Amino acid sequence: MSNPQPSPPGVGRRLFSNTILNFGGQGLILILTFATAPFTVHHLGAEFFGIVALVQTVAGFAGFLNLGIGRALTKYISELYWKSEWNQINDLFRTAWTTCIAVGLLGLSLLIVPRQAIGEAFFRGGPEVSSVIGYAIFVAGFGLFSSMLLEVISSVPGALQRFDLVNSVNILTGVVRCLGPVILIKLGYGVRSVLVVNLLSNLIGVAVFAYLSHNLIPALRFLPGFSPLAFRRLIGFSFPLLVSALAALIVTRVDRFILAYYLPLAAITFYTLPYSLSEKLAVGVSSIAAVVYPFASELHSREAHEKLEELYVRASKLLVLVTLPFMTLLVAIPFPILRLWLGQEYAIQGAVPLALLGAATFLSAMSAVSTVTALGAGRAWMPAGFAIGSSVINLIANFALIPRYGIIGAAMGALVPQAIVVPFFIYKTTQDLRFSLRGVLMDSLCRPLLCALPQFAFLYFLQGFVTNLFQLMALSASSLILFGILAFFVAASRQERRELFSFVDRKKVALGWSVPAEPK
Repeated sequence: MSNPQPSPPGVGRRLFSNTILNFGGQGLILILTFATAPFTVHHLGAEFFGIVALVQTVAGFAGFLNLGIGRALTKYISELYWKSEWNQINDLFRTAWTTCIAVGLLGLSLLIVPRQAIGEAFFRGGPEVSSVIGYAIFVAGFGLFSSMLLEVISSVPGALQRFDLVNSVNILTGVVRCLGPVILIKLGYGVRSVLVVNLLSNLIGVAVFAYLSHNLIPALRFLPGFSPLAFRRLIGFSFPLLVSALAALIVTRVDRFILAYYLPLAAITFYTLPYSLSEKLAVGVSSIAAVVYPFASELHSREAHEKLEELYVRASKLLVLVTLPFMTLLVAIPFPILRLWLGQEYAIQGAVPLALLGAATFLSAMSAVSTVTALGAGRAWMPAGFAIGSSVINLIANFALIPRYGIIGAAMGALVPQAIVVPFFIYKTTQDLRFSLRGVLMDSLCRPLLCALPQFAFLYFLQGFVTNLFQLMALSASSLILFGILAFFVAASRQERRELFSFVDRKKVALGWSVPAEPK
């Protein structure tokens, strides 16, 4: 007997609830990053922190080396779980697990064997830097391998939309990454121990996600195994994701290696810190995309086109609303932010790049919902094609601008491809999936922009009165509150306001602050 198929779930409630869960976890990591980065940077120095930044960048290559299998696994588990297809899920998981172990070991060897040549090309510094380069490359190799495992194992609770569990693990590993270096430096340890902390956080994540995944799907087996049919199924969907990952790697990672090739290690620090800040403040991108991807896959498999369109429009709007006010901060007052957070030298070097990167990050964020919705609908080549175009433009811009303009050129290289590609990508995706372009533009973009203009003016004209970090935080918080009030009345619909109040009421009941209302 076949299992009964429940009706498609409500879009608004699940989208809103899961996104709030993601924001809670990422918001905490953002606060910890902002609080601990100045201590770590100033105690390690610009050159040693540049090494840490490059090692972390290498770990980010896992998104490319896993061949897109992690995302393919998320899609198929989200589609198969509600059908109770346990054998297929287990075959797909074991094949993905084995593939990533093999490719991770290959990536590890490709880093360790030519480590001397890698060090000479990208880790240029003084004698103290040279003494730790070999060690750093070893750590980078094992960090890459552990990140490969993490890409696969974390896809299971994500596919089941258990973002409470995902965020609990992310908070744990994020706390280790942020507070670990501070504690070790306080105890008298140096850059070697800081590098190991980042590797340790990955290993903790792998262990905890493995435990949770087995509890969620008891049929899951971690013993390596390989099914040719499952591999063809994964690769059939993931190959365009591999192309997209390669393109994203070029756009988000290669700029630092181009900088390292042309400039000293200190320039990597001056660029990486603004880049990291803009990336961390764009918490809405990963928070919402992680929710939309498995949800869109499920709705597509149910052939619920109207609900899929509702998800697309509402998620696009929510992403802009939660990303735009933070990017407005970076564009309006980049110099005070860096001066009061890291110091005068970092502000002089990084203020213009921070403003440019803020604009680039917002444009990139606008494409996130289109990307994951197209993937969920099985149209993986659509975002892949646009990612290729963006990466080509990015490479040309970086090689043309970095030798001449340094880190400002790198920031311009990040902005130019987004400004060219993103508007056309959103238009094309909306048209191909037969969604309302007017709904996306009017509700998701125009109304939030109306709310951001007063926030920008508020920040720009009051920044001259800010003289310390507390005043900066007060000004930033006030501007975010201003945006939030305007968004509540100008951008949010009546239905969205009702859902917000309903979510608050449910949380008050869950926390015991009120009793549930009697049914009428």
